[in-house]
Amino acid sequence: MPVLIIASKRDTAAQNIARKIISAKNLHEVDSHGELFQNGGVYLKHVETDGIFTDNLGVDFKPDAAIFVSRHRSESNEPALTVHWTGNTTGSAEFGGKPRSLSPADPHRLRSALLALDEAPRMMKLTYAVTLEATHHGPTELGVPTLFIELGSTEREWNDQEAAAVAGEAAWKAATLPISGKAAVGFGGGHYCNKQCNAIRKDGYAFSHIFSKYFFEDYDAETVRMAYDRTRGECRTAVIDWKGIRGPDRAQLLRTLNEMNVEIVRV
Repeated sequence: MPVLIIASKRDTAAQNIARKIISAKNLHEVDSHGELFQNGGVYLKHVETDGIFTDNLGVDFKPDAAIFVSRHRSESNEPALTVHWTGNTTGSAEFGGKPRSLSPADPHRLRSALLALDEAPRMMKLTYAVTLEATHHGPTELGVPTLFIELGSTEREWNDQEAAAVAGEAAWKAATLPISGKAAVGFGGGHYCNKQCNAIRKDGYAFSHIFSKYFFEDYDAETVRMAYDRTRGECRTAVIDWKGIRGPDRAQLLRTLNEMNVEIVRV
């Protein structure tokens, strides 16, 4: 099945990454508007909407996955390359999508993207943090696994052509070379998921959605169940940042997971 890479015309980083993909992977123009490009089973589409508010793919096929290339912003302004699934784990949907709704997820594509991001900065000697982010923001309703690969965190990094090439290579590998691993849903820790990153790098895991500690301020067991229901393939494991969740919150989560007969892994 085809995979669709999406780049918002409103997003400087997305456009830079898209140009690198088109050039490096020899994509050719499919339409007469310069908006859709293709090489084999991979398509790249420019969209008018900001990525997080893109609720319609605008193509006449259903892709196996939608991979957004995007800018990243953070309070620290640290140079970073990040990857995460889309969804809103709480009742808020300020940044696109619907409240308490998660996109489908294909853990092997996320694993491929993170490992590609890991490798390229070392080879190119870029000083970028490489990390997973917890599930956050839209779109949530595209009906296919929806992955964001982001370059940040300031305009300087958005225009860094070498870093854009790194992000583009990660998007391409996520599209074309998923890497198998033990599928799991992640829980605990902050927005940046250091424990889950290490579980991918050292222990062979591949992640579906990741719930940060902030999810537990408005805990909802049905959203936990949704994460498993919307994970492609077999997923019956929870990888928990044990110290990254308060004791009472952890107990509440464990009750839900035990009811579901999910394997518990502490990290």
